[in-house]
Amino acid sequence: MEEIVNAQRKSILIRGLQMVVIGIIFNLGITVLTFLAMVQFFWMLVTQSKNAFIADLGMSLKTWFGTAIEFLLGTSDTRPFPWAKME
Repeated sequence: MEEIVNAQRKSILIRGLQMVVIGIIFNLGITVLTFLAMVQFFWMLVTQSKNAFIADLGMSLKTWFGTAIEFLLGTSDTRPFPWAKME
């Protein structure tokens, strides 16, 4: 019985470490997102059209942020990148 409790505790500690790493990446991602939004704004201002690469990257970031939030808040056990492939 004690082995089961220790295994569960170890599993929770590993998840906690993963949550810290994802939290750090999440904050870095917010910075990158802000930079990309400013670049996209100036791109649109100058060229009168969207930068397709930034728009596509935004869709990937949206998916990653959603998966990260679900994992951080315990809604899902699906881990985002770097533990899973990016879609």
